[in-house]
Amino acid sequence: MANLVGTAGEHLAAGELSRLGFLVTLTRGNAPGIDILAYHPATRRTVALQIKTAHSKKQPPGQWMMNAKDSNESNLRSQAFVLVRFGLHPSTPEFSIVRSVVVARQLHRDHSAWEATPGAGGQAHSTKNTIRIFKDPKGQWRDRWDIILKLAKLPASPGDEDAA
Repeated sequence: MANLVGTAGEHLAAGELSRLGFLVTLTRGNAPGIDILAYHPATRRTVALQIKTAHSKKQPPGQWMMNAKDSNESNLRSQAFVLVRFGLHPSTPEFSIVRSVVVARQLHRDHSAWEATPGAGGQAHSTKNTIRIFKDPKGQWRDRWDIILKLAKLPASPGDEDAA
């Protein structure tokens, strides 16, 4: 089921990018750390994106499960994450867009704080834990498609030609 949810998130993100004028290729796991390559013909720029999808039944709002590799700035392959959240049917999916470096720094900071805090019974947390949680409780990254537009050297909004 998780694989179907992830695939659905990739397709929904691809659809939104197409609406913004991008030519979109899903990598289908053939490019580690990159799920979508979005090319914009006007600027001839390609943006590498990683998609993370969450379902409201499994994860609290404003949180996405990540992996330890997503917290390592030196290993980032994508330029941004598109975080997709499905609500309970028949709701519209929510999209949050965050630069990969912002995600990596937050994951590293939060996980380091978690490791430094004693666990149950005062014991140290395991350093083998590979799960990381990206948090956006206030929704500051919701619908920030302008981040991808800027990465493609496009105006962030109509009439914003100076931003490109």
